[in-house]
Amino acid sequence: MPGNMMLARRIKDAVIPATTGKMAVLPTGATNGFQLTSDGSTAGDFGSYVEVVAASGITSEFRITSVVVDSFSDNKRLHITVATGSASSEVEIGTFVLGVGATSDAPFIPVSMANIPANTRVIMKVAAQNGTGITCRVNINYVTV
Repeated sequence: MPGNMMLARRIKDAVIPATTGKMAVLPTGATNGFQLTSDGSTAGDFGSYVEVVAASGITSEFRITSVVVDSFSDNKRLHITVATGSASSEVEIGTFVLGVGATSDAPFIPVSMANIPANTRVIMKVAAQNGTGITCRVNINYVTV
């Protein structure tokens, strides 16, 4: 058996059992994403956290698999941080960076994160490397495990 086929089977055997739950997206329905806003006065500073998963919003262990970002107010380089926990005791679990060439872009960003326990609050915030008060909207794709 060719090496690449063996590798594909090993990946399948490792991944498929770990994702026996459902795949879903938040927010659901016609909602146009969660709006994030960078700090209004200092370039590079993060804005406030925005809740993307309520504490009781997902009742099974889950993993965020990707994020779609769109509706940019300006074309800047953005840093988005993902965290869990209650207000004032957030724990960052990941950060990713994206560059936006046009405000109409809608990048799909695959992310690799550890599983998140059921009933865990998830929040996000954004910073613009060279701008202030920049807004964007995010949707998360996740799978229950």
